[in-house]
Amino acid sequence: MKYTSVSVHQLSKRTGKPWQARAKYKDIYGNWRETSVMLPNAKGKKEAQKMAEEWMKELNATADLMPNAEKDNTLDKTYKEYLKFQLNTGVIEKSTYSNNLYSYNKYIKPYLGNYVFALVDKTVINKWITQLYQLGLSQNTIHTTYARLKKVYNYYYNSGELLTDPFKGVIMPKKGEPKVTHLTNEQMDNVLSAVYLDYEPQDPMYIGILLAFYAGLRRGEICGLRWNDIDFYQKTITVRSAIGVSEGEGAGDYTKNPKNKSSNRTFPMLPHLEQALKERRAILNPKDSWFVIGEEEQFMRPQQYNRLFAEFVERHNLVDAYGKKIAPHGLRHNFATVGIRAGMDIASLSLMMGHASRAMTLDTYGDANADALNLASTKLSETFNDNTSFYGEREEDKEESAE
Repeated sequence: MKYTSVSVHQLSKRTGKPWQARAKYKDIYGNWRETSVMLPNAKGKKEAQKMAEEWMKELNATADLMPNAEKDNTLDKTYKEYLKFQLNTGVIEKSTYSNNLYSYNKYIKPYLGNYVFALVDKTVINKWITQLYQLGLSQNTIHTTYARLKKVYNYYYNSGELLTDPFKGVIMPKKGEPKVTHLTNEQMDNVLSAVYLDYEPQDPMYIGILLAFYAGLRRGEICGLRWNDIDFYQKTITVRSAIGVSEGEGAGDYTKNPKNKSSNRTFPMLPHLEQALKERRAILNPKDSWFVIGEEEQFMRPQQYNRLFAEFVERHNLVDAYGKKIAPHGLRHNFATVGIRAGMDIASLSLMMGHASRAMTLDTYGDANADALNLASTKLSETFNDNTSFYGEREEDKEESAE
């Protein structure tokens, strides 16, 4: 897209008679379109024209960085150019790019990749959604894949390169209810017994599994944890980095910031985890910059962590409350459900989990365990009894009646 001309107009019907600049460009269909901006500081036509020309230079400089939806471009070409643009401009990081590209190649490209991007319409989109359902995919997978493609079309529609939005009028697939796993008391005992049976403190997975079990850390956070993140005096853990996974083009795992702003957090460590960390530190005598799991200043790759965890689970046939093999993220879910069961307030639990909001914690874990509701009901009843006298008075009335 190229802006080819710019003009200025004085809006005489507005207070102060401000100047406005209008820039013209052609969309992918060859139709002329226009965008405008106000020039409130312009004093006279000459100054307004100069400011307008500078504005058009900025528009074209930005446009040069953006991918264009050429008239005959396939969806495959346009989608990949858009993703690459987001990566190169820092909108997304390498792990997000890799994940998005994987999803595209699996669920979008086989069905829509050869379509001309600009010619995809509502009928094509609805047919594609039907095909995804026929694959037996989960609601969440379909919802996420749909949202990713819609985002690309929104970008080109809002930038003026597409005359119509093919997603307009299409019903967005519903997001599935989160199914949160947890472990029974016996299953938690089984995990801990297996850890202490298989590993010694010098083994990376000894502490690697306990960090998921007793702190609810994400896989990337476990791999990215360094010894200077552990404060044995304050008895806290600070999550300030994680390991990102990048596959395909430009592949290579890397150190990055945690998942979101709230994921950067400090929280108390449980005594069992503190003891395990002390045991490992006493054996390794590590420098502060070394990774807690891995080889000194070389982190363990998240893929390797997954593989070793899966082998550990397979050896001991460890399953969750639904009878499914335990995954690393399953221990994170279990940590949260144990917190709910223990009566933790949502604000504290949300901080420890590194969630973006308390609402996310509530939505995900609010009804994860029936014990949580019973505990809340009991505590609520006790609070009412402790803070009101009516219940006690009624009991006294009953005693007097009995006499």
